[in-house]
Amino acid sequence: MCGLAGELTSGSAETMPRAQAARIAELLLHRGPDDSGIWQSRTCTLIHRRLSIQDLSPAGHQPMQSSCGRYRLVFNGEIYNYKELRNHLESLGERFVSTGDTEVLLRLLIREGAAALPQLRGMFAFCLFDQLSQSALLGRDPFGIKPLYLYRSRERRLLFSSEVRALLRSGAVPRELNGEALQHYLMFGCVPQLGTLVQGLNALPPGHLARWQNGELAIERYWHPRFGAEGGGSYDELVERTRSAVSKSVKAHMVSDVPVGLFLSGGMDSSAILAASDQRLTTLSIGFEEEAFDESALAEQVARRFGSDHRRLLLRRDQAWSRLPAFFDALDQPSTDGFNTYCVSAEAADAGLKVVMSGLGGDELFGGYPLFETVPKLLALRQRLGPAAWAASQLIRPIKRAKLQRFADYLASPAGVVAAHRCMRTIFSAREASRLIKLWNLTVPATPPLAELPEGMAEASVADQLAWLETSSYMGGMLLRDSDALSMASSLELRVPLVDVGLFEALSPVAASERLAPGKQLLRDAFPEVTALLKDAPKRGFVIPFDQWLRTSSEGADIGGLPQLDLRAASRAVDLRPWARQWGLFVLADWLERNMAIALQPG
Repeated sequence: MCGLAGELTSGSAETMPRAQAARIAELLLHRGPDDSGIWQSRTCTLIHRRLSIQDLSPAGHQPMQSSCGRYRLVFNGEIYNYKELRNHLESLGERFVSTGDTEVLLRLLIREGAAALPQLRGMFAFCLFDQLSQSALLGRDPFGIKPLYLYRSRERRLLFSSEVRALLRSGAVPRELNGEALQHYLMFGCVPQLGTLVQGLNALPPGHLARWQNGELAIERYWHPRFGAEGGGSYDELVERTRSAVSKSVKAHMVSDVPVGLFLSGGMDSSAILAASDQRLTTLSIGFEEEAFDESALAEQVARRFGSDHRRLLLRRDQAWSRLPAFFDALDQPSTDGFNTYCVSAEAADAGLKVVMSGLGGDELFGGYPLFETVPKLLALRQRLGPAAWAASQLIRPIKRAKLQRFADYLASPAGVVAAHRCMRTIFSAREASRLIKLWNLTVPATPPLAELPEGMAEASVADQLAWLETSSYMGGMLLRDSDALSMASSLELRVPLVDVGLFEALSPVAASERLAPGKQLLRDAFPEVTALLKDAPKRGFVIPFDQWLRTSSEGADIGGLPQLDLRAASRAVDLRPWARQWGLFVLADWLERNMAIALQPG
């Protein structure tokens, strides 16, 4: 796990000043405190920070040069099947000087180019530069676990980085606000999966590669999600298939030259990972004084059952507030989620860990969220209303209540799964978001269009469509992005065995009625020892009791770590009673002031 950045030019413009490259490397220090490297040519700058996980020797240094001297590679992530790929390359005559995955990726890319990407099992973002052809190949893993941001300037330069802040704070990109991303953040609590709050700075889409040559950038997809309705075979066989696929993924994610830990929430997903592991792990959980949110006792019970070395962090309100300034500074992009990951990652780093696993992704793969049951009800209601839906939306709009505003948006939108899903995931309605942007005297953009399902998904079942929307929007736009940035803030690599190409392709052909059965029944049946331990424990998720903390803090007046924000003016425009709305505005205000020098004040 590392951090990377760089610049590609057409040759007509001067390359990045060395001092600016060094500044970017400094800003990425937390992503790789073990080593750093900068390489420059007439048309290319490559910057790397290394967190040593595979091959701890200097042989893993990056940017890594090919033996012939023609190619340079910067790479962030882990290739879990690198040993199998290495064996294959050695059978073709390749000889290696290191023992890690970076050299394997370098040699595979040199031999096969873009055809190498579908062979990779892992999380990755990389840039391979060819000095002879003055071209570059960039790539990102199928689910976008590892970030890669791109910025094309008017001078036909391409800047890229693992983090938005490194480009902003180094002065490499202008601080120009992206209004559409701002609207999206207010609606969903995160910026778009492929966008940022910086105009012109966007993410390379997951499962895509980019080719750069002569100042031209071409982006293409190399991986397509496929869902099916596979029949045949008994349910017992499906259960065994699921257990085997999860166990294989966990085993693959254990590949490391340093110890691996696990965030254990006391829920089904992380507990199943612990049960599937054949190694003794260090597990970590967060506990609270508020019993309704505290799963730490259950996590400790699971840890004892499977023999892990367990650590519990008791997080009190005053301790949480004291961490806010550092948390806000660690946010690469604003998000209403992630504080839990930030706190437990710091605890893992204090325990001496450099690698941890998380149960993230289980709800998307096995249908764990309540919306898998709620969305079909919304669709049925919309069908019953028929043409009267729009009129109903107009009757509801004047009522200043958060849920009703979002519901009015749904009734006024084109019917379908995407609109119903948006209704369940939005924090502010589109109209409310526009009111806030206007209140702050910023340019109000058009309402973001509904998300588009990928090729081949239009004919999939409603449940499969929801699973992909959750995977690509909520998980991809918020959970994975936060997990990366906020674990790396503590120089910690976070791995997600339930977000894995091998696991996905083993189970995605299974009919949604079985794979996404209520209560994650398939996963429960695959790991009966965990199910017996958790029994009927309610799903609470890995969440923090911000609601209670904010309500008992006199609307934030005694929270020293929160930015100054006029909530009274905002509350006259929209309903701010739900805590997520208040929290989201605080996060946004801090990020904009800290990174864009923009203050959210009534105009």
